[in-house]
Amino acid sequence: MSLENDVRSEGPANEEKPFLKVIVHSFFIIPFLIAVFCVLLFASIHLLTSEKRSVYDYLEDIKTGGINKRWQGAFELSKILANPKHVPDEERFVNEMVSAFKQAEHDDARIRQYLALAMGRSGDKRFLQPLLDNLKGNDEGTLAAVIYALGMLQEPQSALALHEFLDHQSARIRSISVVALGNIAHPSSVGPLRRSLYDPEANVQWGAAISLSRMGDASGSEVIAKLLDRKYLAQFSEVDTYEADQLMLTALDSAQRLDDSALRQQIIRLSTSDQNMLVRNKALEILEK
Repeated sequence: MSLENDVRSEGPANEEKPFLKVIVHSFFIIPFLIAVFCVLLFASIHLLTSEKRSVYDYLEDIKTGGINKRWQGAFELSKILANPKHVPDEERFVNEMVSAFKQAEHDDARIRQYLALAMGRSGDKRFLQPLLDNLKGNDEGTLAAVIYALGMLQEPQSALALHEFLDHQSARIRSISVVALGNIAHPSSVGPLRRSLYDPEANVQWGAAISLSRMGDASGSEVIAKLLDRKYLAQFSEVDTYEADQLMLTALDSAQRLDDSALRQQIIRLSTSDQNMLVRNKALEILEK
């Protein structure tokens, strides 16, 4: 009897353990292993089939590819040339970039726009003159890209050429011009940028004030003070919450460069009461310094 009872008492327990193992393997381990295998397989195929494309491959796309391939090639160049490691240090590179820019004069405007940005982001000073030579006769989008690219190159000699665009009929061109001049930061631009503080377009005023602060000029302090006021920014329907936050962070950077007691009081207020944590933290960092 005792032996029979022992067998009966052990039977269900012994059956339960294998059953649980089956469940675990079926619903957890096996699917997990299949998923891992699929990921590894996909990664292997991707590594085997993907090709590392050079700057010259994209230039070839721009010259000989279909319409979509041409502008996409220019777009890719504008991205990869932002990394100094990918900028070829040879004359062939400059010549082919300039050649592609000229050949695209009557092509899709995006090609020249992205190529101009690629030149600027490369930081290669050899593109200075080709960009200066193309400040005339462009559509607005390409002109904006050329001006922006000149700002990224930060060559002082381009400052004078950009001053005339502070009076351009397009507010977009005026706005990009004040930003570019701030990046170049040549002393000759202080006067023209001060006049831009009274531009009828708010974006131009903002850009001029921020650019002047980068040059250590406090002429735009009142404009900077407005940018630190959410009630003021709320007047502009096109400025959403994210953009307002970014404008305030930029204005805080500008205020930090200026020795202005009124701006300091605003920084103190923002450090304790602003709705955005990044803005509060930025204000606190400035006060600690």
